[in-house]
Formats: sequence, C-alpha cells, structure tokens
Amino acid sequence: MLSYTLKRLGFSIPILFGITLITFGVMHLAPGRPTDALTDMNVKVTAQARQRLVTLYGLDKPWTVQYGEWLKRLARLDFGRSFRDNRPVISKIAERLPATLLLNVCSLGLVLLIAIPLGVLSAVRRDSWVDKTLTVFVFAGYSVPTFWLALLLMIGFGIKLGWLPISGLHSLNFEELSRIGQWADMARHLALPVFVTAFTGLAGISRYVRNEMLEVVHQDYIRAARARGLSETRVIFKHALGNALIPVVTLLGLSLPDMIGGGFIFETIFAYPGMGRLGYEAVMSRDYPVIMGVGVIAAALTLLGNLIADLTYAWVDPRVRYQ
Repeated sequence: MLSYTLKRLGFSIPILFGITLITFGVMHLAPGRPTDALTDMNVKVTAQARQRLVTLYGLDKPWTVQYGEWLKRLARLDFGRSFRDNRPVISKIAERLPATLLLNVCSLGLVLLIAIPLGVLSAVRRDSWVDKTLTVFVFAGYSVPTFWLALLLMIGFGIKLGWLPISGLHSLNFEELSRIGQWADMARHLALPVFVTAFTGLAGISRYVRNEMLEVVHQDYIRAARARGLSETRVIFKHALGNALIPVVTLLGLSLPDMIGGGFIFETIFAYPGMGRLGYEAVMSRDYPVIMGVGVIAAALTLLGNLIADLTYAWVDPRVRYQ
C-alpha cells in the first residue's frame, strides 16, 4: 500500500505540471491584461505609465519566460503577490480555503448520508411507488440546471420566506453571538450552498447504488447467505452493500473535481467567501498570480481526492491489493 501511494504521488507531479502549463497558456491567450483593470477607468493614466506597469509585472516578457519564473517561485512555495492589492497570494488563498473545504466536505457528507440509503431502498423496493418516486427525483436532479435551482431557492427561502440567508458565511453580528449561536448561524448560511452543491450528486450516486445493488443481490453468494437463514437486513447491508459500493467509490473520487469546479459558480451566486469566488474575481480582473495559485490548489485537491478514492477500495473490499 505504501509503495503504491508513493508511486501515485510521483505520477501526480507531471500531471500537476501539465495542468499548470495549460492554465498558464490559456490565461495568456485570453484577451486583456491585468493592467487594464488598473488603468482603463483612469483617464489621467498615460501610455508611459501603462508601459511601466507592464514592465513592473514582467508582462513584457514572453509567456514561456514568465512561466519559468513562476515555476521557480512555486518551487519555493511562493505564489507571488496579487496584482490587485499586492498581498501574498498564499495569504489570500489561506483565508478562503477553509470555507471551500467546509462547503465541499458538508456537500460530500450530505451525498453519502442520503444517496446511499436512497439507492439501497430503491433497489430493495424495486418497481414500487418508492422506486418510481426516486426515479423522478433522479431525472429532476439530472435535468434541472443547478444555477437556476440556486436562484429559485434564494428567492423562495431567502427573500419570500426569509428563513435562510442568501449570501456570505456569517451574519453581521456573528462575533456577538454565543458559541452555539455562531454554529447555528454558520449552519443557516451553509444550508442553501451545501444543498445546491450536493443536489446533482445525490441523484447520480443514488442511481448508481441502486443499479449496483440490483446486480449484486442476484449473485450466488447472496443466495447462499439467504439460504443460511441470515436476516434480510444483514444480507443487504453486510454482504451486498460492501460490493455494490466499489464502483461508487470511483464516482465519489471523480465527483470531487465537479464540486471544486462548481464552487466557482455557486460561491459567486451565494457570495460565499471561498476559493471559488476568489478565483472568479481573479479571472475577471486578470490577476494572474491568484489565478495560478487557485488553479494549483484546486488541481492538487482533485488529485488528492482521486488518490483517496483509490485507496478506499482496499477499505471497502479487502480483496483489493495494490502493488
């Protein structure tokens, strides 16, 4: 297991390098420069002043040279400074990363907590009204645009009913609340973003669990377990579910990039102070150091999530061994 983990970590380095190279190239192909946001709205800025800014940021060099200099800084874990406010990029990411991790962990936990029992229930009650109702839910989850659903929930629960806040992670009086009040305030702010982020995953994972359960329950070892007089609950949850979850582990690992990528949309919609919103703001202002910093962290989290998913195979199915 250790040697396999080290090999995977070694393979992740060139993959991460390729991701940064593509990101850096696409970023420089996009129209506009970081200096445009600083100078276009100021009519007093002269052409000479604009050129000085270009030279100051090193934007007059070929993008390959800029990328090489960025790699040298990255080797020292130096992501550079933001073009917008001259703050260290690593500090800006450190402020936003915990909020993004909190959102994704809660979303993934909600998916696991709800989708797996729903999938098992749908398989056990195959062709019943429960199964048909869940099928409708699945098609709705696949069909409904999540950004549209987010706006509807904001209007319904936030504006019309006033039950839940529609932006941010804390209320204005957060510091004045008790410890329990602060946790309750964060939970209310997280309710809508977590549900929207997990909505598609709930539908997809529950359907995959159902399909895998239907395939597993017809295997010979399940018939043998029932023939030994084991209870149906033990047969389903101990013998069948463990094998049915193996493909689902892969899907959970592959769903992590969707959650991180979706953060750029949902964190912006809900004005959530996470890394996705920071990346969106950086893209809009052509803040190259922040874009690259967010891209590297997101790629590293994605690769780590896929590695954890692969290692989880051995936990779900003890027969799996890695070389």
